[in-house]
Amino acid sequence: MATLDHLRYLVETIGPRGSTTPKEAEAAVYAARILQAAGLEPKTEQFISARSAWYPYALFSAILLVAEGLLWTADRWRLAPWIAAGLGLAALISVLLELAFRPNLLRWVLPKGRSQNAWAYIAPQGEVRRKVVISGHLDTHRTPLVFSSERWVRFFSRLVPIGLAASVLLIVLFLLEGLWPTALWKPLSLPFALTLLTIFAITLQADLTPYTVGANDNASGAALVLSTAEWLAQHRLQHTAVWAVLTGCEEVACYGAEDFARRHQHELGPEAIWLTVDSVAGTQASPAYLTDETFLLTVRSDPQLLQIAEQVAARHPEWDAHSFSFRGAYTEGAVAAKYGFRVLTITGHRRDGVLPEWHRPTDDLAHLDTNALQHSEAFFRQVLLELDRQ
Repeated sequence: MATLDHLRYLVETIGPRGSTTPKEAEAAVYAARILQAAGLEPKTEQFISARSAWYPYALFSAILLVAEGLLWTADRWRLAPWIAAGLGLAALISVLLELAFRPNLLRWVLPKGRSQNAWAYIAPQGEVRRKVVISGHLDTHRTPLVFSSERWVRFFSRLVPIGLAASVLLIVLFLLEGLWPTALWKPLSLPFALTLLTIFAITLQADLTPYTVGANDNASGAALVLSTAEWLAQHRLQHTAVWAVLTGCEEVACYGAEDFARRHQHELGPEAIWLTVDSVAGTQASPAYLTDETFLLTVRSDPQLLQIAEQVAARHPEWDAHSFSFRGAYTEGAVAAKYGFRVLTITGHRRDGVLPEWHRPTDDLAHLDTNALQHSEAFFRQVLLELDRQ
């Protein structure tokens, strides 16, 4: 089947595919069925995941607001500022670990659900000299206010570091109140508390919104991985073994990619390559290969993979492929790099850096660019072929 056929099925037949929801599970069943029809032997692996991308940050800000309330009781209870500082510090460390995709206290207490990855192994014609994972996530995001326009996206991208700084300053004020009690610290804390209150309201609002059908993010990437697996089943590479992985729960901090990387890291080995495909069919977009991506930590793409991408882009200017530095968000490449894989992510950014219809109700078939999808598919397959030749 064509990539567009898979995309349409995910969007029209299945619909919104929220992380850990039955619709996400239905998408994994569909992916396994397609892989099997291609003559492969698909496997489905279940895992436990967070249900929301927003709960950790809502809880983080709520804890800081409770700590702020304790500060105002310090005149009557001298332990209050010390308890407030302890709570604030625990919340801050946990949210930083969350931003770095590490275990933390927030993950332990928040609600979880069951999800799954569907994947298949595609052996090469000859001796295995290189191992490559190609991944695309099946789940879709909610449609929060902060993604409703480019202006809101820019506002939120600035608010997050301000909120982290505000939490640090609040903790400092809690400690100062404990060491040198004075009426000054309480009014000084109010602007920082207001910042945390804004974050709390925004993150709470996000989970009250519906899921998008995710035509671009990421039915396009998942469909491209499925059609590439079908193509590879018929046109096996010479010396490159491929794991085609359709992941769950990318939108809530890459739990699916994390589970696959952890289960298979020894089988794949330290020299394995992880190619992520995410959101490659947005209006007026063209194939973009990430030089790096920064959420909290910066993950840099493998230099050799970047060189191959640049060579392919130079040979095919008609695809308008270009490099891009991703800031304020993440892809599954961030988790793959955490496990030591050599990573490269292919997205569909516009030349001005915008990811079209990102987490919006308008991320539907009417806002797809089939030329962008075709160019991304051609570019991605050429990168695979070049990898195999080298």
